[in-house]
Amino acid sequence: MNRTADYVPQNRWPLARVLILILAGAFVGLMIDIRVEHVDVVRERTVAWLPIIYSGFMTLACLVAFGFWNRTTRRIMAPLFLLAFIIGGMGFYFHNQGNFKEVVKTSMAAWIDPNMNHSDAPPQFAPLAFAGLGVIGLLASFEHFNS
Repeated sequence: MNRTADYVPQNRWPLARVLILILAGAFVGLMIDIRVEHVDVVRERTVAWLPIIYSGFMTLACLVAFGFWNRTTRRIMAPLFLLAFIIGGMGFYFHNQGNFKEVVKTSMAAWIDPNMNHSDAPPQFAPLAFAGLGVIGLLASFEHFNS
């Protein structure tokens, strides 16, 4: 008995492949946002170009991976997504000048001090967005999610 409800088309894109396309959009959004936010910083510190360049590269890499979605492509993408942890970690370090006690202190004050003044410092946790995108990308690259 062949019912329409049991029919599953074979030409559907797997969720992991769709996630890669979504990640391309996320990386292009990050690239644009970071370029705007780092407009002054890149004049003083060349390391501030790193997340912009990485985001642009990952946008292109994700688009290519989406087009050629296979085992080899996924194996190439996995280390590129691991690099997101390094980029995010470096950004977290530079945004906080390596002072992690101050990060905890400011984070706690945001919850308990209603009169807290917002500083003009770079956002403390924003660079960790790269790690989040890296996790999603790694999961999409794993063989388990691409059966």
